Amino acid sequence: MIQRILKMLGALGTSTGLTLLTQLMLPPAFLHFYGIRMYGEWIVLAGTLSYLATLNFGITTYASNELTMLHKRGDLEQYRKVQGSTLALLIGMVCIGLAVTSTVFFLPVARLLHLSAIAPGDVTLTAFFLGLQILANILAGYYNNLFMVVEKTHRGLMWGMARSFGATLVCFVLILFRVRFPILALGQFLAVCVIALASVYDLKRRLGALPLSLDGANWQTAMKTLKPSGMFAMILGQQILTYQLPVNILQWILGPSVVVLFSTSRTVLSSARQLLSPITNAIAPEITFSYANRDMKKMLYIFHQSERIVFAGIPIANLGAFLFAPIIVHLWLHRPGLFDLNTYALMALISGAISMREHKQFFQFSTNVHKRLSIIVLCANVAMIACSIPLVIEFGLYGFLFAWLVSEVTQMGLIYLENRKLFEHDESITFTPVLKLMLMMVVALPVSMALLHFAVERSLGVVAVVAVMGESALIAASYFVFRLRDVWIELELKMRNRARTV
Repeated sequence: MIQRILKMLGALGTSTGLTLLTQLMLPPAFLHFYGIRMYGEWIVLAGTLSYLATLNFGITTYASNELTMLHKRGDLEQYRKVQGSTLALLIGMVCIGLAVTSTVFFLPVARLLHLSAIAPGDVTLTAFFLGLQILANILAGYYNNLFMVVEKTHRGLMWGMARSFGATLVCFVLILFRVRFPILALGQFLAVCVIALASVYDLKRRLGALPLSLDGANWQTAMKTLKPSGMFAMILGQQILTYQLPVNILQWILGPSVVVLFSTSRTVLSSARQLLSPITNAIAPEITFSYANRDMKKMLYIFHQSERIVFAGIPIANLGAFLFAPIIVHLWLHRPGLFDLNTYALMALISGAISMREHKQFFQFSTNVHKRLSIIVLCANVAMIACSIPLVIEFGLYGFLFAWLVSEVTQMGLIYLENRKLFEHDESITFTPVLKLMLMMVVALPVSMALLHFAVERSLGVVAVVAVMGESALIAASYFVFRLRDVWIELELKMRNRARTV
């Protein structure tokens, strides 16, 4: 288990690094060559087309989890049926997506999205190629996830990372020539297609005799797949409800300048959160393997150890990013006006709540025990969107961020209760770690805001000193509050024992 986790951490570390590089490359390039207004409209257009990702319908996640467990249990006949049926379903969804994408040639997209900086003809073509890119990513994601079946999850992750970074690199180069937006979108689509084909060829070699075709597809298995896959779709749909739809709401009510502020603050804080994601993502395959083997003791061990590490990292990463945000925005975008103290403070709290929720969510997600989880996520996010519209009209961006924060905290608490049910109400699972973390965030954030308010009015040098001192205090507090010394001693002991057996 340790070796597989280390391989995943290596792949995820590389993926996180390239993702951060991706996030750092494009915004300043867009702002420099196209300006705030056109960049804001690109964000709106890309966000709107990303709704097509919901056509995945959760099939990719359900298929990889189910096929992994069937392979572990040796049920190859059912494996063949599930694999063929899920692939057929996904191809059908992509065909529907192609039809939906083609409607951009008949709809006044520019007028519907309140886009005025981009020519209507360019809006249509850009939307079409962005839609094709999303559909290509849906199919490629299905194949990449199947590497988990042969315990090569890290390899699938690397292919997914290559696909994403390749598209970004092509886009960055084209931006330097200030080409029209349709050319940017077409370049990304072609890069995704080439890398996706290479990854499918590699997967076929790794699977050996295991099927990777439509041969086992049948209507009965496909229908049985739809319900659990649909539950995953409800979970994955939160990406639309918390990231893409808010961009449209802010564009319609407040305009592209606020969209850019929202997007950049979200990018800075999500970059910090991505430093923690390798830990959660690395244990996901181990959760699936343990559940397939019905080893609940091992799952419980993974739950507690990962909880300590992730919870200790949340204030360090999120409040640390908040403290360094004025420096990051100044050096990265050369636009100090895009830092707003209250916006970034609320985003830091939201990001911390998301990190907690994602950790708890993975235990339901990776075991296909996700029916109630999907209902919780969907209802909370729909309620958030409904409440956020009047709040945005009344309080602007702060209104939306407050609604988002309440939604994330509520989801995290309810999902924690679902974790307890998954582990049959094991007494070792309590709210104590959550309360510790919430208390630490509630105490540390106002102090960080006061220090940052003082420092920003003086100079970036003072901000740097305050940020380093604050981050050092957060590291020390997290180390003792979440007893990381115990985790380190146990890991060191396991590594020594493993070295002796080699």
